[in-house]
Amino acid sequence: MKKLLFIILLLNISILSYSLNFSVAPTGFSVGLNKTSTHEITILNNTTEPLRLNAVFHSDPTFGEKYNLDSNLTIFPKTISLKPAAQQVIRFRVKPDSKLENGEYKSLLTFTEIPAEIKTTAKNNETASNLKFITEINISVYGYKGNLTHKGTLSDVKLAYNGVSAIISASSFSEGNTSLKFSYSLKVQGSNVEASGLFGISAREGNKELNLSTQLAPNLKGKKAKLVITDQNGKVYYDKVHTL
Repeated sequence: MKKLLFIILLLNISILSYSLNFSVAPTGFSVGLNKTSTHEITILNNTTEPLRLNAVFHSDPTFGEKYNLDSNLTIFPKTISLKPAAQQVIRFRVKPDSKLENGEYKSLLTFTEIPAEIKTTAKNNETASNLKFITEINISVYGYKGNLTHKGTLSDVKLAYNGVSAIISASSFSEGNTSLKFSYSLKVQGSNVEASGLFGISAREGNKELNLSTQLAPNLKGKKAKLVITDQNGKVYYDKVHTL
């Protein structure tokens, strides 16, 4: 009886991590769209084997597919070969279209490992293949042109507590020409327990549901906690005391 043991694990992640087969820095870009510019990315092979990667730009459906920069971005080289433990600098060029309207745009730059040939071995009438991890990393490229209008709403805000973590959810709506980047601050009254950070990013246009789970502390059931949510300009969208 033959058994084929083969697993490919696809990891979608946008942070630098040396547990992955390769890492990328920086992990995001904000670029102006008034003139042509070139930007550098450093890729590090974290393994003892050669690696080959593909690089491609594509739209982010959670931001708004029609507000992408794919046709304005060029990566070179598109296929990257890395020796063991080596690093390489690649570049991408931003060539704005004069017809672009004012506002915010976004594309994702995805690096995907090209898998090497799977090595199989036969023993005792069984066939086995080596476990293979394929790393895929997405980094965001935001582009900005002209006057930016941050306008929208945040509604149906909910806060739940499961005994360890706080779960925050809300419905966002953007009607300006940029996304809204919401930050949160959660402070448990009468204690030193608090949490803060990025709550979520709205779509470039229209509705988007936002959800976040953040670790607090145990045994907070029944405590009062103040939740404040603001945008990138400091505008307060929500300020209320909840009972955990």
